[in-house]
Amino acid sequence: MKPDVWYELRVLGSVGTSAAIAAGAQDGIAVGENGRLCALSSSGTRRFESRQQALEYLGKIKLSGDYQFEAVRCDARAAA
Repeated sequence: MKPDVWYELRVLGSVGTSAAIAAGAQDGIAVGENGRLCALSSSGTRRFESRQQALEYLGKIKLSGDYQFEAVRCDARAAA
């Protein structure tokens, strides 16, 4: 993986997910470094080298609530 490209697990409907693109969402929630949910604006999101790695991690964590996630490809240009 190039260091300027990574994946994040975002709650469906958060910015960058397919549902959010259709709705024009401007913010969102993702899985954080600590395995808990965090705001995308907090800069504490966990980064994964691949979509597969993100989905495998999702199977290892326990989150309360009924959330659906999407692995979203990110890059340094979009984050800047």
